Amino acid sequence: MKKRIIILDDEPLMAMLMKEIINEDPQLEMVQMATEKKDFIESVSQNPYDVAIIDISVGGREGGIELLHIMKTISINLPLIILSAHDELHYALKCLQAGARGYINKKYICTDVIRCLNQVLGGYLFVSGDKGEHILKEYRKLNVLVG
Repeated sequence: MKKRIIILDDEPLMAMLMKEIINEDPQLEMVQMATEKKDFIESVSQNPYDVAIIDISVGGREGGIELLHIMKTISINLPLIILSAHDELHYALKCLQAGARGYINKKYICTDVIRCLNQVLGGYLFVSGDKGEHILKEYRKLNVLVG
C-alpha cells in the first residue's frame, strides 16, 4: 500500500512539481494538496495521512513553524516535513526543535524529496543539503542537553 502524503503550499506550481516527483515513486502518493492552513488542519483531522510536507512561509514568513506548534497543541501525530527557500542553517534547527521530522530546501527538491520522505517514514530525521548532517548532530546534541 502506498504511503499517503498531504502537501500544504500556497504556490500551486511548487505543489504540482512536488506531486510529479512524489508520484513517480511506486511506494508514495500525494493524495491531497492544501493552500490554506485551516484547510490543511481540517483535512489532517479527518483523513489518514502518513506524512505531510508544509511550506515554511504559508500564511506568513514563519507560518509553517506556527503550524508545527498548532499540530502539537491539537494532538495530531503526523510526521511533518518543512519545505523552505531559506538556507538550512537559518531555519532547519528551529523547525526540528518545533517538531518537524525533516527540512528540505527548495533548491534540493529534485534530489532530496524522495530521500527525505523515505527517511522520515522510516522514523529518522532528515535535513537536505551539504549542511544537513551537521545540523542533525547539533539537534541531537541539544536534545541530550535538554532531555
